Amino acid sequence: MRASIQRILGKSIVVFAVLATAAGARAGIDFTPTVNRYMSEGAEYSSVSFKDDPRGVSITLPRLWTCRGDASRLQLTPPEQNFAEGVIQAVPTKGLLRFDEATVKAFEQQVLGTLPVGSQGATVVSQQENPVIIDGNLSYEFVVAYQTLGKSFQRSVIFVNCPGQQLIFRFSAPKAGFDNLSRSFRQSLYSWQWIEPSKSTAVAQSNQPQATAARQ
Repeated sequence: MRASIQRILGKSIVVFAVLATAAGARAGIDFTPTVNRYMSEGAEYSSVSFKDDPRGVSITLPRLWTCRGDASRLQLTPPEQNFAEGVIQAVPTKGLLRFDEATVKAFEQQVLGTLPVGSQGATVVSQQENPVIIDGNLSYEFVVAYQTLGKSFQRSVIFVNCPGQQLIFRFSAPKAGFDNLSRSFRQSLYSWQWIEPSKSTAVAQSNQPQATAARQ
């Protein structure tokens, strides 16, 4: 079962990674997660933090979801749901991209071109401007439907254009459970926040090269 899930999800993960490499150096975000579990109103929740030097990033996971990640991406998995997964990546860009007609069309082709190998009947179900706004940065979402392994799936891909990088939030699941799971995934995106380094940390980092030079 796990091997089948990896075949379904693997192609798009690889292609988005290739797109990031093609755009230049790897984006500043290192998605290797640090998970903090806490209790609220008698229920356990998890927040995840990772690095976007010199800042940090924090998001809250949907309840009972788990995550794993590395330098290039963060993967979110809902409990007891086969073939359902969210992926967060960042692609470096030159300046700030605009969602003009040509850019939106190119993103649509990118979304369709990164569906799992062997997918059939791919169609764009909906498009939406600004389903989420992160730190004042605008976004654009595509929802596509497709068939693979004899099942009907849907996938949401949200592009968020930030200065110097583009965030890509992707969630895929069987059609029957897609709406509820996708809604939970999106709610976690609303909690995304950049955390500026403390003044003392910033000063220490700025002084480190000077100290090193003095020792030399």
